[in-house]
Amino acid sequence: MKKYDTDYFKKKYQILADRLTQKEGFIDLVKETRKKLKIPEEGFSSTPELAVFLVEKLTKLQKQSLAFFAFVEQYEMKNKVSVSEKNREEVIKEFETISEKEGLSILSMVYFVSKHIDSHHFLFTKSPLFDENKYLSKLFPEVEKLMQKVWGVDLLDDHIIFHYVEKYFFMSRAGIDQYIKSKIACHHCKYLGINHFSPERNHMEGKNEGPYSENYVFNKETNRMLSFYFDSVFVIIKPYATKEMTIQFIEENWDDLKSHMIEKNSFYKQYDVKPSVIKESDDEKNRIVYELNKLSKKELLEKYKGKTDFNHSGVYKESIVSAILKEDYDIDMTSDAVKKTASRFAKSIKLKREPKDIRDI
Repeated sequence: MKKYDTDYFKKKYQILADRLTQKEGFIDLVKETRKKLKIPEEGFSSTPELAVFLVEKLTKLQKQSLAFFAFVEQYEMKNKVSVSEKNREEVIKEFETISEKEGLSILSMVYFVSKHIDSHHFLFTKSPLFDENKYLSKLFPEVEKLMQKVWGVDLLDDHIIFHYVEKYFFMSRAGIDQYIKSKIACHHCKYLGINHFSPERNHMEGKNEGPYSENYVFNKETNRMLSFYFDSVFVIIKPYATKEMTIQFIEENWDDLKSHMIEKNSFYKQYDVKPSVIKESDDEKNRIVYELNKLSKKELLEKYKGKTDFNHSGVYKESIVSAILKEDYDIDMTSDAVKKTASRFAKSIKLKREPKDIRDI
């Protein structure tokens, strides 16, 4: 059986990141939004720098709350206990004593915020603490607007791309690279297209009535969460199934499972998107072809420095592009290949591709 190592996942996540960053107009949109929110034009250079920026936007009262959250986290780690109703007063008293003596620790606040920025589990701009702040409460809505403008079916996983958009907005490509590093280090989260969900009582209506009650069904939040996976196939594993049995089931039924995933609707197929394939491509070469092919025949003739005479009727501009590619970039490509490559690349960087009709999903 094929094994998928960390390098495999890193490569696939990087390909998805490239697909996002080369989307037509994406970087310009990011820069416009940064300017609107008075964020550095190229973003922040590191997580700590961004964390300091965020902490400085907090009010005095909000900084006290953040300092307390940071203290609680350190307290739990140091004493190897969880803060609960039983020890809550003791923890608050200790925090107040330290704060009176030493003041609020900016370092601990920055460290706490930095950990949340680097987390691959949730979007840091959705922090409840940000909701109470006039400036910080604007961040998530703007990130969400960017996501709505750039996400398309070809980018596959909206959860991953949302993180990419947020991280790129604040720290450019370095932010995405940090997210990927964190993601592939987690054995639960690194698998593209595979996740797990185990319901518990907080996912259920009638949770106080107990299992097998007629009201013990998924609540609205759980239904909404599961509905995002309309394009997926669920494999349900009972506690008495073994690892070997589960693997054998998937192996024996893989053709049917895959058929259900791809054929049950035209959500992906209408755009010739193959969700199971995240292929590496020569994007740099394809962009050169695309940019050259956008030029007019006159502009291409001015750019061409070779000896062939293209300045007569009956010559298509793809032939000139082909000659320029050979002369300037040592790329061998026929005029037909130029046309196809430019067309494919133009489609791949188009910002928004919606399903044609709701009935298709």
